[in-house]
Order: sequence, then C-alpha cells, then structure tokens
Amino acid sequence: MSHPDCRLNLRPLGTPRGVSSVVGPHGVGASPGDKKSKNKSIRGKKKSIFETYMSKEDVSDGLKRGTLIQGVLRINPKKFHEAFIPSPDGDRDIFIDGVVARNRALNGDLVVVKLLPEEQWKVIKPESNDKETEGAYELDLPEELCGSHLPQQSVKGYGDSPDVIIEAQFDDSDSEDGHGNTQNVLVDGVKKLSVCVHDKGKEDADAPVTKDESTSMSQDSRALPEKSLQRSAKVVYILEKKHSRAATGFLKLLADKNSELFRKYALFSPSDHRVPRIYVPLKDCPQDFVTRPKDYTNTLFICRIVDWKEDSNFALGQLAKSLGQAGEIEPETEGILTEYGVDFSDFSSEVLDCLPQGLPWTIPPEEFSKRRDLRKDCIFTIDPSTARDLDDALSCKPLADGNFEVGVHIADVSYFVPEGSPLDKVAAERATSVYLVQKVIPMLPRLLCEELCSLHPLTDKLTFSVIWTLTPEGKILGEWFGRTIIRSCTKLSYEHAQSMIESPTEKIPEKELPPISPEHTSEEVHQAVLNLHGIAKELRKQRFVDGALRLDQLKLAFTLDHETGLPQGCHIYEYRDSNKIMMRINCS
Repeated sequence: MSHPDCRLNLRPLGTPRGVSSVVGPHGVGASPGDKKSKNKSIRGKKKSIFETYMSKEDVSDGLKRGTLIQGVLRINPKKFHEAFIPSPDGDRDIFIDGVVARNRALNGDLVVVKLLPEEQWKVIKPESNDKETEGAYELDLPEELCGSHLPQQSVKGYGDSPDVIIEAQFDDSDSEDGHGNTQNVLVDGVKKLSVCVHDKGKEDADAPVTKDESTSMSQDSRALPEKSLQRSAKVVYILEKKHSRAATGFLKLLADKNSELFRKYALFSPSDHRVPRIYVPLKDCPQDFVTRPKDYTNTLFICRIVDWKEDSNFALGQLAKSLGQAGEIEPETEGILTEYGVDFSDFSSEVLDCLPQGLPWTIPPEEFSKRRDLRKDCIFTIDPSTARDLDDALSCKPLADGNFEVGVHIADVSYFVPEGSPLDKVAAERATSVYLVQKVIPMLPRLLCEELCSLHPLTDKLTFSVIWTLTPEGKILGEWFGRTIIRSCTKLSYEHAQSMIESPTEKIPEKELPPISPEHTSEEVHQAVLNLHGIAKELRKQRFVDGALRLDQLKLAFTLDHETGLPQGCHIYEYRDSNKIMMRINCS
C-alpha cells in the first residue's frame, strides 16, 4: 500500500500533547513562526494553552440536549497523555487525547466533555481489545504536519520506553513559559526518531501538509476496512473536583536563573505524572533551599494545587509540609494517604465525647426487652489471628428435622452512633476504614471498633442478626431479621477453623484451640464449623450451576518486623476453606 511521502516527527520535549509545534528556522520547539513571535508573546499577553470553561448555564443546557457528556475522568497512570470517560450508552470509552484536551482536569474528577469532529477521532484496529484501546500508546504527531489522529504506527524504541515518554512532557530544561529550545535535546530511546512513508515522488520532508492533503489522508484512514474509530472529546467543564489536588513529590530550582520567576518560585515535580508540575512560592520552601537545593534532592514534600491558569503549562500551588526522606515507609505512606484524600487525623474531642465515658461499659437493662437474647447459643467468630475488630459472628444449630438454624450476627454499631451527631458526620466523611499493609485508618474511633462493638468472647454484645432455616443443601426455608444480644463463646482464627475442617473425625487438642466458654464444648464448636462448611460448599456449587464466574486474584501478604514495622518478606496469601465459610455464609 502506497502513501504520500511525509516525515512524521515526534513532539519535542517540553511541548504538551495538543500544543502546536513545527520545525522552523530555529529548530524543533519554536512556536509557529520564529523566535520573534515567542519573544513577542512573552512581552505581551501570553497565549492561552487551555480553553476557557463553558458557563454553568451552557453546560446544563448541553447536557439536557445531549450535545455534552459527563463522566468520571480516568487518566492512564503509565501513559498519562491518555485519558477516558465512560460512554453513557455503555459502548467503548470516550478518548481524551493529551493534557490540553483534558483542560486542567485531574484523575477522578467529574467532567463534562464535548465530542470532537469525527475526523479527529482515534483510529484503532478492530482486533484490538477494549483494554488496548484504553492503554495502547499512539505515536504523537503534530497536527500541522500530518492532520488529526492518523492511523498510528509503532516505532521501535518509542513505545518500549514509557518512563521516557512520561518525563518528556515537561523536561527539566523547559523554560518557564513551557516553550524551551529543545533542538539539541536527545533522550535515550527517543533519539532522532522519525517515521518515513514513501511513495512516488519526493517532497520536502519538513514541509507542513496542506489542509486538503491532511483531510484526504484522514478520510483515507477512515475508509480502510480494517480500521475503526473511537470517539474522542475534550473537557469543557469540571462539575466536581474529586481529585484531592494534593501530590507528593520533589522540589527543584527553576532552570532559568535569570528569569523573574526564578526569584519568586520553585518547581514542584509530583511523583504521580498524571499531576502537572507546580510553581511553589519560595516563601513556602525551606529557608536554605535556594542556597542549598541539593540538600533536598531526596526529600519528599506534599504540595496542594490552588490554581491552574489558562496560559500556563504549570499549576500554582502551596507547599503543605515536608514528609521526610523518599523511600522510607512512614513518609511515603503519609504521602499516599494525603494524595488520595484519606483523613488519617486523630478524632476530635467533640467526636470522642459521643461515646460512653465510663468503662467497662455494660448493656442498659432496657435493651434486653427490645432485643432477642441469644447469649446461650453457640456463637463464635472466625477472623485473622491478629484481628482486633471482630465485627461478625456465626452460629449453626442443628434442628430435629435434619435442617439447620444458621445465624450471622453483625456488631450493632448504630446503637453508639446517633444520627446527625459529630461522630455520625465524621464517619460519613471517612466512609470506610482504609487497610494498609502495616496499619489501619479507622472509620470510627478505636474505642468503638475494638472495644464497645468488637465481639470479644465471653462478653455481652449488641448485634443485628439474620437467622435462616436452611436445608443441608442451603435452600432457605425461613428467615428472621432483628436486633439481638449475643455472647461469643470463642474467638477462632482461620487456622483454627481450617484444622477442624481438615480433621472432621478427630478431636482437636484443647491446647491447640483458644479458650471456649464453659457453657459449650470444643466438640460443639467443631461440629458447627463442619456443618457451616458443608452448607457453604453446597451454596458455592449451586452458584456455579447458576452460571457464576470464578475470578481468582492473587493477594500478596507481607511479614513485618514487630518492632520496626518494616517488611521482612512476602508470600501469596492462600484462601482456604475456612475463609470461604465466612464469604459464602455472609453472602447467602
């Protein structure tokens, strides 16, 4: 297949994807025209890089008429010029190509987009799967050279170096207005790359393609039977800034020491390349940063974006704090929590005052008349051996007719969290507990999670229970929901339960089991575990008969030093039958 002769040059370092760049008399990187136009733009008003956002009224009207589309922005973390929002019709995602088209929106933001003309849509191959259409790298071509979104061809050495591409968007040598002269810049793996497409006749390889030629080429690509199009769009409004606007990263001095900006700002480089580089006032930086910048080369900082103007590649921000040395667990952990907007601060005294003050706390007498008393039943917990917040328990009582009364008992946290209270509000804001390798960021105060509501053995606890009457095959014959009071007879670990499952006819030695309430025996608990295991197997089998899909994902477990908290090793966490009892019964 023949093509017109056309040399396709890579975007120069320092030029955002979507910002025009041509080869001129002063080398790659000069704006259309020459250096005079660049100097003129610096002396006068700077040209806008990003479009002005649409008004709320126009956005509302466009959404109603269907000319605009809203969705949550997802930016590819490895190829950050690629972004997507879900298609409202459930079809292939809508593609947003480059920083300029993203229009200052960050990952996770709820945005409004406008579809581009069809000739600017992304050209893909039909055999590419959906994952590839959302992550495959495209050769980045200046629009002035070869039109919009031509069928891309991979270049050996270019697609294989995503880290280089990430760094290439804003190279350290960029001038503060984002238009550095990069004529002599060569990056390893991207050196002097170009694509030549040969056809009869020769033309000036650096000459821009005319509009007619560009349109023709785009039309030809759309006409090819083996090609298809992915709708592409640009962001015109940010409905909700879901991204925290916080980032961890490193400080460095600006490259141009003679510029006015050098005397006012430092440059913050986020570790997450989906976040733009940020100008930070020098007054926010450490006092000796300007004179001793190398002392802070490995220091991790947190910065918050406060503004991002239309005429700047870089955002404006404020330095929040210094975290410590990069690579150390605590600074890195705090940085991750801050970036994702996780509230890990201590609970205020106002929140803690909502909890019972006198400990040990006992259940008020009036609650016994409002709840079903299950304290004499054989109820127990199965959790990891290190768990402190025991929030659910199980029971399995055999009935005379051969069926079972199976109960799931959940700690009744609502009793301690009055609606509209400060405790309720902070829990709503946190929404969930966040589990890290070495720590947990709780949604509720530890006093509540680990003491008042935790279903410790041999202690009366308030619960909400679901009790089913089940056949041995797991068929539901009856059910009951309500508030209860329980007293767990023992705290089993997954290892304890597994040993019972693997030894169905053997008595487990008392020394290998945790303490059990005198009202119940180890044999009673053992049989209850076996009965639950049998029902869980039947429920699991029926799920697959009904068409369930099994998706096993490996989970990496770490072993930590008890004193330092540092990782000592890791292994693949094994889900065993004892884990599946809890998962299956709780989901039934």
